[in-house]
Amino acid sequence: MALGRNIVIGIDVGTTNIKAAALDGRGDLLAEESSGIATSAPRSGWVEQNPEEMVAGAVACVRRLLSAIERGPAEVLSLGIANHTETLLVWDRSSGRSVMPAIVWQCRRGAAEIEPLRTADSLALIRSRSGLDLDPTFTAAKLRWVFLNRPEIADGLRNGTLLFGTVDTWLIWSLTAGKSYVTEPGNASRTMLLDIDRVCFDPELLSLFSLDIAQLPECRASNAFFGFSEPSLFGASIPIHAALGDQQAALFGHGCFAERQLKISYGTGAFLWMNAGPERRQAPGPGILRTIAWQIDRPCYGYEGFILYAGKILEWLAQRLAVEGGPEAVAAAAETVGTSDGALLVPAFQGLASPWWQPAVRAALLNLSEATSVEHVAHAGLEAVAYQVRALLDVIRQAGQEELSDISVDGGMTASAYFMQLQADALQLPLRPSTDSSVAATGVALMAGLGAGLWGSLDDLGGIVRHGEAIEPRHEKASLFDRSYADWQAAVDMLTLQYGRQA
Repeated sequence: MALGRNIVIGIDVGTTNIKAAALDGRGDLLAEESSGIATSAPRSGWVEQNPEEMVAGAVACVRRLLSAIERGPAEVLSLGIANHTETLLVWDRSSGRSVMPAIVWQCRRGAAEIEPLRTADSLALIRSRSGLDLDPTFTAAKLRWVFLNRPEIADGLRNGTLLFGTVDTWLIWSLTAGKSYVTEPGNASRTMLLDIDRVCFDPELLSLFSLDIAQLPECRASNAFFGFSEPSLFGASIPIHAALGDQQAALFGHGCFAERQLKISYGTGAFLWMNAGPERRQAPGPGILRTIAWQIDRPCYGYEGFILYAGKILEWLAQRLAVEGGPEAVAAAAETVGTSDGALLVPAFQGLASPWWQPAVRAALLNLSEATSVEHVAHAGLEAVAYQVRALLDVIRQAGQEELSDISVDGGMTASAYFMQLQADALQLPLRPSTDSSVAATGVALMAGLGAGLWGSLDDLGGIVRHGEAIEPRHEKASLFDRSYADWQAAVDMLTLQYGRQA
C-alpha cells in the first residue's frame, strides 16, 4: 500500500455487533475489527440498548483498527458511519448524554399509540409521503410513545433542551462533540416523517403523529461532509464524509449500483433490498416498502422487504432446545436430518413484518408428530428463514417486468453452506455471497471515499466490489420446495386469519 492519506474507514453499528473496516485506495481490505453490543428486553415486546455503549464500541473498534494497520489518524482520509435504522435516541443538548435507553427498531413500543391513526386517509398519507406502512418498527411510532408516556422528555423535545435522532444522528453528534446535528436521506426515510420525494421532513406527518419538536436534524446527502471527529477520540480529527443505514450500506457494498440489482442480508433479521433507481415509482406490491437507499447527486430509491427474525430464530432455538454451540450448532443439527419431516415454524415472535405487516400475530410451531426430533425443529427454523425471504421475493417477482438473474447475499447465516443451498433451492435463483464479512462497513467506507474524492464516481467502484463463487439452485428440488413452501404459507395464513389484523 502506498503511504499517504488514502485510507478510508467504515463503521457499522448493528443490532448485535459493531464492526469497523479499513480500505486503501484500491479498495483492498486492510483490516477489520468487531465487538458485541448488548440489547435488553425489560418487558415483553420491548428492546433497548445503551446509547453510550454504541459510541464507546464504535470508538474502540476504530482505535483497534488503527493499531492493526499501524497507521495514525492523520493518515485516514475519511470516516463513514452505517447503523441500524429506525431506532430512537433522545439526549440532552447541553451535556450530550442520553436521557433514556435507545428504543431499538425491533421494539414494539408505540403499537397501541399509533392504532388510533389507522384510518384510510392517514394510511394513504403515510404511504404516499414516506413510502412506509404504519407500523411500530418506525421511529415516528416510538416518538409518539414518548410523547404520550414520558411527558418530561416530550417537554424537553418541545422546548429544544432535548434532541432526538436515529443512530446516525446520535453517533455523528457524539463523535463531533455536539458540533453536527445531522442525518442523511436513507436514515431519515425510515422515521416515517420524511417526504421521500422532496427529501425533507414533512409537517403533515409530524402533525399526524402529534409531534411538536423544536429542532429536527439537518438532512444532508449520504456522501456529504458531516464534520470532524473530536481530536481526543482518535488522537487527531478525522473528517466524516458518509452516513448510511446499514442495509443501504450493504446494498452499496455489494455494488448494486444499477436498477433491479438485489441483495439479502442475514443478520438478526433478514433484509431484502433492491435498487429502484432515481425515478418516482410505486412499490412493486403489497407489503414491500419504497424508501431511499442513498443520495449522492440525487436520491436513489430502494424497494425493501424486511424480516424481524432470521438469525435470531437460530439463537432462540439454541436456547429453548438446549443445543450446545449456539446458532451454528442448530444449523448443523438441521443438516444431519436434511428435512423438517413436516414440522412448521412461523417465527412471529414480535409479529410479522414484510410482506404481511401483522404485528399482533405470534409464533407457532405446528404439524408435530411423535417422531419429530430436535433436529427436525432446527430444520424447520432454517426453512422459516428461507420461506420468509421467498414470500418477499414472490411479491417482487409478480410485479417485475423481467426475471431476476441472481441475488447478492451477506451476513452470519451465509457461513452455513447447507442453509445457503437450501435458500437457493427455495428461491430457484443463484446466490452470490460477498467476500467481505462486514459488507455494510466496507460499503459505507466506499461511500466515504467517494465523498472525500478518493474515487470519482460509481464507475470507479465497479471493479472494487468482489463476490465469491455463486451457489446454484438444484432445479430437481423445485417441486419439493414448492410443496413445502405452500404448507408453510398455509400456516401463516391460518395464524393471520385467526389472530391478525384483517384489511
